[in-house]
Amino acid sequence: MKKGLLIIPICSSLLFASGCLPSNVQDEIEKVEKENSEKEENAPKSEEDVAPEDVEISDEQKEVIEDQDAISKEEAVNQLIEEQKSIEITLPNEKKKFTSEQELSQYMSNLFYLFHKGDLSGEKFYEKAKPHFHEDFLAMLPSSELDRVETFEILQYIFLQYLPAPIESYEITEATTNIRGDEGESVRKYITDDSRFIYYLLTMKKVNDQWFVTDDSPAPPYEIDPATESSFKKTGGE
Repeated sequence: MKKGLLIIPICSSLLFASGCLPSNVQDEIEKVEKENSEKEENAPKSEEDVAPEDVEISDEQKEVIEDQDAISKEEAVNQLIEEQKSIEITLPNEKKKFTSEQELSQYMSNLFYLFHKGDLSGEKFYEKAKPHFHEDFLAMLPSSELDRVETFEILQYIFLQYLPAPIESYEITEATTNIRGDEGESVRKYITDDSRFIYYLLTMKKVNDQWFVTDDSPAPPYEIDPATESSFKKTGGE
């Protein structure tokens, strides 16, 4: 059967957009966004803040910045995906915290897979994932725990409504980190039972010795060469 790319209509990166959520949840999200915006505007400038023109960077870093400025965000994501290596799925045990970006990527990719497949309820997903969400991720959610659970239940319902075919399995790439080693990313590919693909980009951040998820968003579809495709390892979940 011919394989193809599948693009799912999604409301924002996590479906947190107007019209996708009940009014009480949406009102809470808008309230948090407004408060965060006001805090940024009123925050006093630190005496230790350094102006961009005063920062010294290497020639190599300048080349990286210039290259990134010359391409679009979608092209940058595609470059990231193409540079990553596919890896075998080895699910780590459930932990209170993950000190490895690779383990967090494996663990959270499996949770998101089960959530998007419909095998894990919104409530159970939130319960398992919450300890590994970065504060920036949690700030996008309503403050009430009940509303947070309701949000994920609605997100799951909407996602499944848009699926033209059930998700059969998933594949992931190796997690890569930035030059400082405090931010990481990995790509997840869902395969539907009619052999179409849905891609997601998982982003992570390290705080002290623990890694957290900062976002999980649909990634631009891309073509990969046969060698890379054949090296992917498939799984049916837990």
